Amino acid sequence: MNRRTFALFLVMLASGGRASAQTPGPGLKASRREVRRDVIAVIDAQLAAFRSGDPAEAYQYAAANLRAHTPPRTFAAIVRENYPIIWVNTRADYGIVRDDGTHAAVMVHVHSLPGSASYDYVLIRERGGWRIGSVTRHEIRQRDNV
Repeated sequence: MNRRTFALFLVMLASGGRASAQTPGPGLKASRREVRRDVIAVIDAQLAAFRSGDPAEAYQYAAANLRAHTPPRTFAAIVRENYPIIWVNTRADYGIVRDDGTHAAVMVHVHSLPGSASYDYVLIRERGGWRIGSVTRHEIRQRDNV
C-alpha cells in the first residue's frame, strides 16, 4: 500500500469509513492562538512519546475511530514501517495551523538523525480535545536540470 493510499485509509478509519466527513474542507482558516497551542501540544506529545520509545502512549493521541479499528501493535508497526522519521524523531517545526472548529490541519517538518521530512497532519476535535486523524508525507519532487 503506497503512502497516499495508506493516509486515505487512516482518514477513513478515523471517520468510520466516511473520508469526506473527516477530511478538512476549503473552509479552514488560520487558527486562534489557543487552538494553535492545543493542536501543536497534541502533535508534540505524540512525537515525544515516540522519542521516548513509548508507542502505547503515542497511540493515545490518535483519533478515537482510528484507535477503534487499529490495535496498538498494528499502529506501532504502521508508524515504524511507513513513517520512520516520525518513529525516531528528534524535533519538529510547525507551519500555520488552520481549523474550522472540528478539523485542524498543519504542515509539520519532522527532524531525525537519519534526515527530515514534511508531513500534513489532520486533527479532529473530540470530546477530550484534539486527536490526530491522519498524517501524510509530502511527496519529494525532483526538478529536471535543464
